[in-house]
Amino acid sequence: MAPSISRHAKQSSMRASAGLRLFSIGVADLSCKGIIGARVSHGRLPLIAFGMAHSGKNLLWSGVDGLSLYILIKVVVVSPIIAGMLFVISSFWNAAMDGIWGWTISRSSMIRRMLPGVSAVAVIIACLSFALLPSLPTGAIWPAATALIAFRTSFALLDVPHNAATTPLAQVHGHLALSRWRAILGAGMSVLIAVAASSTLLGTPQSAARAVIIFPLLALSALILLSPLPWLIQALAMDRPTPRSASAGPPAGMPSRALVTFCLIQMMGFAALASIGKSVLHIDIMPRWVLENALLLLSLMRLAGTWLWSPVATRFGSATALSIAYIFCAAAILSLPIAIGWGPVWCAAILCVLGASFGGIALLAWSTFSELLSHSENGAASFSASYGLFTAVSKIGLGFSALLTASWIDQYAQGLAPSSLSLMTIMVAILCILTALAAWDGWRQIFQVSNSRTPAV
Repeated sequence: MAPSISRHAKQSSMRASAGLRLFSIGVADLSCKGIIGARVSHGRLPLIAFGMAHSGKNLLWSGVDGLSLYILIKVVVVSPIIAGMLFVISSFWNAAMDGIWGWTISRSSMIRRMLPGVSAVAVIIACLSFALLPSLPTGAIWPAATALIAFRTSFALLDVPHNAATTPLAQVHGHLALSRWRAILGAGMSVLIAVAASSTLLGTPQSAARAVIIFPLLALSALILLSPLPWLIQALAMDRPTPRSASAGPPAGMPSRALVTFCLIQMMGFAALASIGKSVLHIDIMPRWVLENALLLLSLMRLAGTWLWSPVATRFGSATALSIAYIFCAAAILSLPIAIGWGPVWCAAILCVLGASFGGIALLAWSTFSELLSHSENGAASFSASYGLFTAVSKIGLGFSALLTASWIDQYAQGLAPSSLSLMTIMVAILCILTALAAWDGWRQIFQVSNSRTPAV
């Protein structure tokens, strides 16, 4: 009896020791990938700092991306084609900065040590250039171009390291959970910008003049929200070197082929969606009260879409749910010209469906990308290069959307009809469907099943 008990105790001790070793290996692996040290392993302070910085960043981004084209055309009185070109050039410059800055961070330990200071300076410049946008003199093309380039440059310097902090936090708090918070905070800031636009830009010239006061107040709010960003970058130890992996794969600091493919697919989808978002304010054939509140409706439903699409992602996975969201978006876009003819209630309903689809895509695209990145073999420094690539191609898509919208506005400057709107919505809906098909996760499963079948003898 005694030897049996002793042997059983010894086996239990061995199992406990093995479990402890496995737990230690898991914690060490998470610490290596997540780059979360003892200072930030416990508590929610890094998550709060990330949320504040994300809110401030999206407050600036929503204002510039959603309203700068409108400001250039309606306030600065620049022709639609020139305004579209300025937006495209600044977007492409921002994309180039994202890629270069992300690659530089991944390759240089000295730059990674300088990130907190660089991000602090970039925050100040971005907020100042944002505040000056409505104050540009009439017809001032070069000052407008300078302000946009200054904003895009400084925004890239703070955006890439902030996005690189997503994966370390997601590996602790969950990819979908952190993407949900990103989407909620981003949509909340777009609602704030929509309220500001409804009260300052859309309406009489007197209300447009109030933008000179409102925009600096928004910039000050963004400055306060972005103030924890330098601490967050330092706390997450972004200056740690990228570990070299012995397994075959892309060079250290370089995104994998799956990540590159995903980014290129989303570039097409983002270009389609953003063109609709930018053109909504110029669709004069919509009922007046719907037109004045279109941006607010889209933003509110984008916020609601975060909760609506989370169960879908939980049930089918983020990648498949992303394709479904694009299909819903295509259907809403195709229905918009018909709904305008049916009256304001139907028009507002379609805008709500469109906004909810926007919210789902914003949530699921980042969640899918974060999951893909977590499976890569590279370390924390490569996160900057990967997120730099994602934001770069996204901004290229946004740049193309502005050019598409400006060309459409210029072509129908003499008068807009439902038929002319239908041409644009059909083209955008086709792009959404192509994006859904290209991004659908089921293709990979079909190919895997096909390859696993043994030939008949």
